[in-house]
Amino acid sequence: MQSLTIDIGATTALFEIETQGRTEQYKIATGEHFTLADLNRHIVDIEADYGLSDYALGVAVPGLVKQDTLIACKVAPKLNGLSLAKLKTQARFSLLHNDIDAGMLAVCDPKNACELLLMSGAGIGMAIAIKGEPFLGAGGVAGELGHCRVMSEGGEYSLEQLASGESIRIRGLKSPQELYRAGSYLGMGIAWAINLLNPNRIWLAGPMMNQPDYYKGCVESLRQLALTAPLGDVNIARVDDMETLVCRGLKVLLAQHAE
Repeated sequence: MQSLTIDIGATTALFEIETQGRTEQYKIATGEHFTLADLNRHIVDIEADYGLSDYALGVAVPGLVKQDTLIACKVAPKLNGLSLAKLKTQARFSLLHNDIDAGMLAVCDPKNACELLLMSGAGIGMAIAIKGEPFLGAGGVAGELGHCRVMSEGGEYSLEQLASGESIRIRGLKSPQELYRAGSYLGMGIAWAINLLNPNRIWLAGPMMNQPDYYKGCVESLRQLALTAPLGDVNIARVDDMETLVCRGLKVLLAQHAE
């Protein structure tokens, strides 16, 4: 089966093309000026370059997706309103999915009662899987951990304002102590999720997890703040191949549709 999976991120988009038994990758710059016209242009070019027609297309975006429509995307605001009907493609089947929810499908295991995937990059997001099936909530937008509010010494902020990569960049946090503290706020949020959901496994992913002080603050904080009983049930793991995580999850979704 020919397929094209697209992981749109805050600064780059990864296109993975599967055709004629091989997989190829292509990257482009994104950001706040990236538009639907830009996305469609690249899809049309790739279809022409690789001879894609009557294929499966999966697109993942870093924002709230409801009823196959992107309703809010902070890092690429000009994509807001993106829907399947607006994609210019020769694909026989297309899907639009939240990036973290798609990524969860690449790592979750039906043997686990509950798994969480925490992504810390430009923003903060969480996906939930119950026995290998994504839990999306009543309207499809469950897991918005980054928008939970936190009282700090400086006032009330969202977790994203305290611990996301974009927040760290804007505030110029660079010292080990500052990065450790930012990570500890995320760890506090994860501790809430542990206490609420009692997961078997937590996956940690995203560029910020590669920062040693941030990662240490996150893990030490969650271990200090989570209740002993649910914490004892949790296996905490890093995602090995973060770059292709979302595209791998999209391929799982496309395969499920083909069955």
